[in-house]
Amino acid sequence: MTTRESRTPARALEPQVSERRQALDRSVQRVVFGALRWGTDHWLALVNLAAFVAFALPTVAAPLLRLGGYDQQADAIFTLYSLNCHQMPSRSFFPFGEQMAMCERMTAIHGAFFLFGMTYVALRRRFRPLPMHLMAAYAFPMAVDGVTQLLGWRESQWELRVLTGALFSLGVVWYTFPHFDLWMRLTGHSFARQVAALR
Repeated sequence: MTTRESRTPARALEPQVSERRQALDRSVQRVVFGALRWGTDHWLALVNLAAFVAFALPTVAAPLLRLGGYDQQADAIFTLYSLNCHQMPSRSFFPFGEQMAMCERMTAIHGAFFLFGMTYVALRRRFRPLPMHLMAAYAFPMAVDGVTQLLGWRESQWELRVLTGALFSLGVVWYTFPHFDLWMRLTGHSFARQVAALR
């Protein structure tokens, strides 16, 4: 025997979403997609801001904090950057008479990344992505300098550490930024369509 419930269409059994709830959902989605669209439009400024902070904290803030007697705050920066840098005093700069929280090579890498990132802001329309094999060529001198020093075959000088670190960052920015710029533009258009569809 067929019950009354079994004869009821499945759609009729589904809970109905009120118009007020639907409007709220659309508003939330518009905010989310709008924020994501803003991020895709301003990704370069966000990356350069992050690069500046990542460079300034260990190279300027940490030595100044140490100089001013704020050892606890300086130690926190040193601890953070010890995750990706050996921080050997013999391979570090000492501005203001206090050690930076990054070695000479890492200082060059971070500083050059920010410098070339800012250069990309002015020249982004003229930039073409660097081929991957050329990016590897820009990184090769740093690899040779670092590995031969690590194996004890020779002792690098600060000039070489700075030069090879800067070349590495140039290759990374030249290769990744144009590709990322194109991806952000395409993703931004997709988010813009999502926002328009919700109006």
